[in-house]
Amino acid sequence: MTRLFPLAVSTAVLASAQTSPDHSNGCTAKSFSIPSWLIQDVKHTNAVVSFNVLNRAINYTASLACQTERGGWSACSIQGTPSTNEPLGASVQVDETSATFLLKQSWTCNDRGKELTFNAAGNSSAALNYSSPLLVKGSLYSPVAITPVYADGPTGHDSVGCTARSEKPSWTLSSIHYTDEPGDGVSRTPFQNFNLVVTNPANGYQASCMPAGSFGGTPDLSRLLCVGQEFQSFSVGQYPIATQASFDPVTSTFSLNQTWFCDDTDAAKPLQITATGSTTLPLTCNTSSPTDDDDTTDNLTNKYCTTASPISLTGNLGTVATIRPYALEDPVPSRRGDGCTLTSILNPRWQFSHFEVNGEEVSFEVILMVEDRGFQYPIPIYQGELIKDDAGWYACEIGADGGNGLPLWPKQCRFRYEGGKGEGEEGGELELQARWECRELDEAHPITFRGVTTAKLNTTLACEIVDGQARCATEDRGYTWVADISNVTWGA
Repeated sequence: MTRLFPLAVSTAVLASAQTSPDHSNGCTAKSFSIPSWLIQDVKHTNAVVSFNVLNRAINYTASLACQTERGGWSACSIQGTPSTNEPLGASVQVDETSATFLLKQSWTCNDRGKELTFNAAGNSSAALNYSSPLLVKGSLYSPVAITPVYADGPTGHDSVGCTARSEKPSWTLSSIHYTDEPGDGVSRTPFQNFNLVVTNPANGYQASCMPAGSFGGTPDLSRLLCVGQEFQSFSVGQYPIATQASFDPVTSTFSLNQTWFCDDTDAAKPLQITATGSTTLPLTCNTSSPTDDDDTTDNLTNKYCTTASPISLTGNLGTVATIRPYALEDPVPSRRGDGCTLTSILNPRWQFSHFEVNGEEVSFEVILMVEDRGFQYPIPIYQGELIKDDAGWYACEIGADGGNGLPLWPKQCRFRYEGGKGEGEEGGELELQARWECRELDEAHPITFRGVTTAKLNTTLACEIVDGQARCATEDRGYTWVADISNVTWGA
């Protein structure tokens, strides 16, 4: 039987243990997303459990030992000198078959211009004979109380048998369709198309393939675009399955190159597997003649092909490599900058737009000024009821989509406006007191933020009469402005 022997075993854990902690390179972002530890090199000797620990957010390393008593928790002490002085508390509980580790730690990050202290705790268990690094996922207690959500990982990575089935790679090809309409280039444009579904039985992953250029360009059958669950999911993680494929209409040859991942035997040693395959498709074709009246199409024949049943494609195993421990379910770092939570803590600002005064009623649009906004748009805010005993303050009536619970909008607010409301007048001052929520790190436990903003409208107003009432707006209808949020507080 073929065995999957990795080309290279990841040395990330060992290397990390030999380098100095780095509190400047992503310390804050990693502390919010992966407050966690790796426990490694565990030894059980004469009722003493010893192990090394690595904090994955800050690369802190230490060696610990615990004098154990069966059936109860035993405190651990640091042996030698840890890499830095971040306080670490550790306990272990050992029974007949397993050991449970409990870790608590406090550390500080200042890489983002604002010093933040993190407190986290977590626990995890493993069999006494488990020799791989053990991941302990932590929950943060400060500066926010969350348990960060990890990714689901690529399809089927932890399904039982993924690794074993990958030793002899194969795929099932189904829903195969090939179209060839030659055309004459005058009255009829030549057209080719090819579609199929590829299923990998090792992990159950399905990808639909179509020609590159299918969306508005010239279809290219030699370069098929193949996508699966990762096309619609934000929870795949950092390692999506990748599929490259091609079809040669002259020989009816379909070729495939796919990379997938398995960690069903040991999540600390995830495998990246690449395999290739090629086969001649047994196509059955129907033909027809173009229906145009133009004589130039008389010698052309359209061809429509498919297969009678799904096709089995046997593959050739290529490279197999071990990637870093537990990588498949680690969350994806934002490539576009900070999201809701980090923005709200480090640099909270509102972006205002579409300011308007209709008679005496003020309205505007607003959104939290984040780098990673995704597809979210500003929400309209309308002037609600005057708040009693609070001069000039009005309740916000949040636009129709405000009930959708999207995080970059106020969930509740009030505002007041003082200044110009007429033609050619300078814009005034808008004050906003708002409450908003962030949930991208922990959907089940959103963080509620509160803050106050004073925003100066540095532009003039232009007015028109609508139904006998003055309607004034910023002279430049596309005018936007940004204002800091002060006195920010947060909690559950």
